[in-house]
Amino acid sequence: MFPRIKPWIKPAAYIALASFSCLLYSAFSPPLLTPEAASRIPLIGSLPGDLPGYWARFCLSFLLLGLAPAILALAFREKPAELGINFRAPILRKPWFWLLLPAAAAVGAIGAASPDLGSFYPYSRDLIGKVREQGLAPFLGHFAAYFSLYYAPWEFFFRGFLLFPFLIAAERALGDGADPQARAMVLGAMTLMQTIPSTMLHFGHPLSELASAVVAGLAFGLLAWKTRSILPGLLLHASVGLGTDLFIVLKGSGAV
Repeated sequence: MFPRIKPWIKPAAYIALASFSCLLYSAFSPPLLTPEAASRIPLIGSLPGDLPGYWARFCLSFLLLGLAPAILALAFREKPAELGINFRAPILRKPWFWLLLPAAAAVGAIGAASPDLGSFYPYSRDLIGKVREQGLAPFLGHFAAYFSLYYAPWEFFFRGFLLFPFLIAAERALGDGADPQARAMVLGAMTLMQTIPSTMLHFGHPLSELASAVVAGLAFGLLAWKTRSILPGLLLHASVGLGTDLFIVLKGSGAV
């Protein structure tokens, strides 16, 4: 769509979009988005309880971290694999990887025992009452929305859109003849750079989670690049969130 453009246009467009996406996401989602402001949002503002803020967060994530960067990437003719969308990563065929998912959920459940996380999650606190009254069906709906509208756009944005195009370009520029130590330093630094914005978008979350976001950003960035896929990190990230929310909901509803 953009033939014969200057080389700096593409990275400038990616960084500009990423900057505005992070800014708008932070400004218009809780905690900066107050319940009163959320109630004035068209369509979702009339929803009962805390659902306006809940759906505002998910809609912003889908639009700003998922749809907008995907449209820009398509405009620059990026292929799915060049954005980390790779369902054939060898690690996904390893039985031990799938054993990590329940382990990640257990880590999330252990973390949920802390008072700060227990009072912050799930994003809809009304979900606890719904599970108490209706069983696990509302939670399953919550997690389906959480995975598709929040975790998938999040991993695509930080570990795909902001990672793979730049690393691929750097690899091509460095070539095979570059000094191995310098090559590893450049590629490693670019892999880990996405940790900065992904951590900053956790501002307003409990301090323990903010610190964990640094570790997760580093780990998931390296995992994405080593496996050439955002999917392993997405599954692990979502598993931690599943364990966290499920433990809090079950505890709050009196099931455990």
